[in-house]
Amino acid sequence: MFLTGGSDFGWEVDNFHNSGTGPYCDAGIGVNSPGHANANTKGANTQMLVDIAQDCYGILIGFAGQSATTVIRRCMVDLLIDPAAGVGGAGSAWTVIIANLYANSPTFGTKGCIGWWYYFPLYLKAGTAIGTAHQNLVAGTLPLRVAIRCYGKPKRPDRVMCGTKVQTLGATVGSTTGVAVTPGSSAMGNWSATLGTISGDKWWWQLGVGSADTSMTAKSYLFDVGANATDKIVCAQGIPYNVTGTIEQAGMGAMGFIPPYKEISSGQDVYVRGAAVGSPDSSMTAIVYALG
Repeated sequence: MFLTGGSDFGWEVDNFHNSGTGPYCDAGIGVNSPGHANANTKGANTQMLVDIAQDCYGILIGFAGQSATTVIRRCMVDLLIDPAAGVGGAGSAWTVIIANLYANSPTFGTKGCIGWWYYFPLYLKAGTAIGTAHQNLVAGTLPLRVAIRCYGKPKRPDRVMCGTKVQTLGATVGSTTGVAVTPGSSAMGNWSATLGTISGDKWWWQLGVGSADTSMTAKSYLFDVGANATDKIVCAQGIPYNVTGTIEQAGMGAMGFIPPYKEISSGQDVYVRGAAVGSPDSSMTAIVYALG
């Protein structure tokens, strides 16, 4: 039998190797996107990639370097683009393409932490510069490492699905938090209150979670994203979140049991539920990202 349905990518570019400390460590992967002197305020717009030489059909975004013992480190990051920068050009006229990507004490490589990852089949044209702006629950220009990889040159462009708009649901920027969700203890918990209503049809789903716990407990979680108030449709299933050690170090995966693809029509409300291995950390919250 021959494979006839796929289309792999023939090009990629990333910023993983930009630190002298080495790319595959918590303080070395990606580029620093500093916080602001004030809490809950976006820091400086920071260049991540300048040389998008091909059209991008998918983008991987990772966060690291933000753990501190007994300190809550909730981050929100805007993904910025400048479509007019030109191939190899630096961005200057930034606009937000994805708002308030959520990360909770994101850590990479330390004590087995996997980093904090998002993936979007998002189209960006060649010549687009990519940047970020980071806010934190904690005041100060705190260093958040941001790793970005873009994928392009699909073998079969006609077989590639990608979107152009991402809607953020559930973010409260003024306190760098999301909508409350209480994972079950060794069982799936109840669905949260609504995170909001999708505007336009959506088909790709990503999730971020946070907590307000200064003594996070080492354990694993699985989360689901659902839509429809009366008859929940699972849009993303088994998204993994893990805490390692007891010094506020966490990571999250972009995909769960299956790729988070589910076609949902405009006007549906969005919800989150989760399960912890044992008792969950306190005051957990969630933000969802829906692409169409």
